[in-house]
Amino acid sequence: MKKNITGHTRLICLLGDPVSHSISPAMHNLSFETLGLDYVYLAFQTNTENFYNTVNTLKQIGAKGFNCTMPCKRIAAETCDQLSSAARFMNSVNTVVIEDEKLIGHNTDGVGYMQSVIDAGHDIIGKQMTLLGSGGASSAILTQAALDGVAKINVFARKGNSW
Repeated sequence: MKKNITGHTRLICLLGDPVSHSISPAMHNLSFETLGLDYVYLAFQTNTENFYNTVNTLKQIGAKGFNCTMPCKRIAAETCDQLSSAARFMNSVNTVVIEDEKLIGHNTDGVGYMQSVIDAGHDIIGKQMTLLGSGGASSAILTQAALDGVAKINVFARKGNSW
């Protein structure tokens, strides 16, 4: 079924550089359609130099929020009026909700991972876990696992191009 965009349809988008390869628009628009939500999701190429102007424009036109990818996650954290615990701890934001012209920043990568552990039938709270890698996704998982109460977290990261 084709989406009927009206004057009531609200914008949510992805900001980053590059974004043309992203499957986020297809994934989010299908979710909106399935849930009967009157939103449209688009991807906009932006970088750190024009990030503030882009975000101010989104606020002015009544967008409901946006996602960030690299290289905009850190500058998004600096732009927000309020941060979740994980976003504040990491100084990195991948999801921003715009409410009453205020930017509320979250980092949902770790929450998503921890939920997938629960969905797979594992209880790691108060226990030990091991992470392979120390990049952005691993940092988000590490932060959320610590906030959720994982007792010990071992991190193995490669140095240069070798483990």
